[in-house]
Amino acid sequence: MKKLSLILLGIFTYATVFAQTITLRFEGTANASTNNSRDYAVDLDGRWYYSSNATGNSGVKQIMINDLNLGTHKLSVYDAGSNSSNELLYSNNFTLRTGYDLIIAVRRNGNVTFTEKKMNEGASASNSLSMADAEFSKLHQSVKAKWSQSSRITAIKSAFANNSYYFTTDQVGQLLLLVTSEARRLELAKLSFPRVTDQNNFADVGELFTVKTQKNSFEDFLAAQNVTTNDEVYGVHTPVTTQKFNQLAKKVRNQYKQAGKVAVLEDAFKVTTDYYTTAQIRQLLAMITSEADRLALAKLSFAQVADEGNFASLYDMFSTQANRDEFNNYVRYGGSITSGGQYASRIAMSESDFNKLYMKTQLHFRQSSVVSDIKEALSNKNNYFTIEQTRQLLSLVGSEADKLSLAKLAWHRSADPNNFTQLFDIFTQVSINELNAYIRANPL
Repeated sequence: MKKLSLILLGIFTYATVFAQTITLRFEGTANASTNNSRDYAVDLDGRWYYSSNATGNSGVKQIMINDLNLGTHKLSVYDAGSNSSNELLYSNNFTLRTGYDLIIAVRRNGNVTFTEKKMNEGASASNSLSMADAEFSKLHQSVKAKWSQSSRITAIKSAFANNSYYFTTDQVGQLLLLVTSEARRLELAKLSFPRVTDQNNFADVGELFTVKTQKNSFEDFLAAQNVTTNDEVYGVHTPVTTQKFNQLAKKVRNQYKQAGKVAVLEDAFKVTTDYYTTAQIRQLLAMITSEADRLALAKLSFAQVADEGNFASLYDMFSTQANRDEFNNYVRYGGSITSGGQYASRIAMSESDFNKLYMKTQLHFRQSSVVSDIKEALSNKNNYFTIEQTRQLLSLVGSEADKLSLAKLAWHRSADPNNFTQLFDIFTQVSINELNAYIRANPL
C-alpha cells in the first residue's frame, strides 16, 4: 500500500510540474500566395522546433509543448528560409511561471512576443486555430459584396458570434476596414476579441481609429482585458501588465502640457517595484517632444527596465550625436560618464600607417586572411584606432559574427572609447545587445 501511495504521489507531482502549456505560434509563415512569408527554426533549451512542421493554416501555424518545467528557459529564433543562412533573429531567456500558460509568437518581421494566460480560465481563442485562408477569403468577399453598410455590419457580427470561427488580428482588421463608421468599427472590434487567436497583437487594431474618442475607448477596452503581453522577453524582473501600462500611457497622453507628461513619467519611473520592457519605455518616451527631457527620462527609466539587454536600442530616439553618445555612455557606465581626458594618452595610429594596414588587408582574396590581419592589428597593444579607422576595418569583413568578434577586440584598442557606441549602426540588434553587454562587462 505504501508503494502504491508513492507511485500515486509521483504521478501527481509529475502532472503538477508539467501541467502548463507553451504554444509556439508562427505568424506569416511560408505559403505560395505571399512573398513576405518566412520559415523559422526555434531552439528551446536545445530542443528544435520548425515552423514547417507546425499545424494550422498557411498564415498562422503553431506547436503545443506540454512538458516544459517551470522556471527560466533559453529561446533562440533563426531564419530558416531557403535563401537564408540560418541568421539568428532573437535570443534571450524567458520565465515559465506557476499558474500561467505561455504563448510565444514569432511574427512575420522576426519579432518575438510573449503572452501569459492564467490557467483554468476555460476555453480560450489563444489555443485555437484561426480561420483558414481560403475560408476567410470567401467570408471577406461575401461581406464586401454587400451593398449597404448595415448589411456588412450584420454579416460581420454574425461571423464574430459564430462559436466555430476564430480569427487572427489581421483578419479582424481586414473585416473592419469594410465598415466606414469608426463607432461601428469599435463595436465590432470589441465583439471580435473573444474570437481572436493572437490577442497579444490586438492592440494593432487601434490603428484603424483616427477619432480621438474612439481611439481612447478602444484603449480603455484593451486595458480591461485580462491579457499580459510583453514585446520583449524578461528575466529577473517581470514587467507591468498590459492593463497597468495602458493606464499609465493614457494618463501621460491626457496631460495637456509637456511638463505634465514629464512629471507623470518621472513619478512612474521612481516606483521601484514597477518594471517596463524596452518597447514600453519607447512608447512612453515617444510622447515627449523635448529631446533633453526624453534623455533625462531615459536615464531615469534605466533602473526599471525588465529587459536590460535591449535598452541600448533606444539610442535611435535621439537625433543629435551628442545626446546619443550621452545616452550610450550612461547605459554603458550606469550613470558614470567618463571624461574624455582619461584617454588622452591613447594616440591613434597615424594616417599613413593606417592606410598601409588598410591597403594590405583589403588586397586579401580570402575573408579569413582579412579577419586575421585585422585581428593581429587589434591585438597589438601598441596600436590605438579612431572610431572611423575601426569602422573602415570592420567594413572589410562580411560575416557579422567575425565583425562582432573584432569589434570586441577593437573596444580595448579604441583611442576614443566614449564614442565607441557610434559603431552600433553597422550591426543587427542581436549583435548590438551582445556588444553592449561585452562593453559593460569589460570596463577600461
